[in-house]
Amino acid sequence: MVVFGLILLLVALAIVIYMWLATAGMDPIAITYGFLNVEITPIWLFIVGGITLAAATCGLWLLAVGTRSKARRAKEVRQLRRQATDSDRRTERERDAAQLGKGSTSGSGTAPRGTGSSGSGEGPILPRPASDRRPGSTTGSGGTTGTS
Repeated sequence: MVVFGLILLLVALAIVIYMWLATAGMDPIAITYGFLNVEITPIWLFIVGGITLAAATCGLWLLAVGTRSKARRAKEVRQLRRQATDSDRRTERERDAAQLGKGSTSGSGTAPRGTGSSGSGEGPILPRPASDRRPGSTTGSGGTTGTS
């Protein structure tokens, strides 16, 4: 990369020297555009064009750096939010597991899982295991499609 950069700099320097020598005896160029009336020699026109190109390149570079920085920051915020959500879920699961464990040791232990028949209403309502379900019964919002 360094060698390629040096070669490009040498080519640019050769072009500037060529333009300097080629336009040394030329008459100034008149530029008239509305309120802009300028007479400038070709070499200075070339230099102003180079400066304009350099300014545009710097602007594009700054735009790219800013966009990359903003994208990196947004990605970090997304990761932190995901970690916070996972941590909240983990804490909630541990709390639910602790309440389930506490609820099953205080009762007789004969109530089916997830029926909420412990009377206290503390534990979460969980679906019944597949072995407790009757054929044809629903696990939805209390439909009456079962064979009772």
